[in-house]
Amino acid sequence: MLDLQRVDDILSNNKLFTGMKKYKQIMDTLYWTDVSTDKSFQRCFNDFFVMRSRKPSYYTVFYGLLEEKKTCGIPFEETLEHLKSAEGRLELSFSSKLIHVINPNRPIWDNNVSVHHFGMKLPGYGLEAATRQREIIRLYHEYCSRYYEYLDSHDGQQAIKMFNERYPHTGFTDVKKLDFLMWVDV
Repeated sequence: MLDLQRVDDILSNNKLFTGMKKYKQIMDTLYWTDVSTDKSFQRCFNDFFVMRSRKPSYYTVFYGLLEEKKTCGIPFEETLEHLKSAEGRLELSFSSKLIHVINPNRPIWDNNVSVHHFGMKLPGYGLEAATRQREIIRLYHEYCSRYYEYLDSHDGQQAIKMFNERYPHTGFTDVKKLDFLMWVDV
């Protein structure tokens, strides 16, 4: 987990501040535009969440789903299945990012963060497709449970307190604050 002695250094990291500005722009724009057609929003989102080298049809499916569900939410399982229809791939990370933007209290799966901080990694491709999909769904829910457990722990709350002291008025959820700290720490 996070080394609390390092949190001060992380909070001073320019990467954190730059990321916070981009994230704030995404969240401030989400409900004021049609994300399925707003290329400026999509460029910002793609840059921040490192969504590159996809076919145009993937972006159409992704941003169409985000626009459709941004006011009512969507379960992880449905998101995973819907995004699979775009390229035939199970996109745990991109599914979690879409869900997080709609509900910032949901953790984002990042392969580096999940391994470094939780010792969790994606199942291999050697599994039968339906089994792998079930395992990814199970893994995401376990990740969320472990994330919330850490967030509620003494160290998790100390990290949030330090974040709030440095950046008191971000409007970010505690889940996102912790995400930023873990993301910079990998």
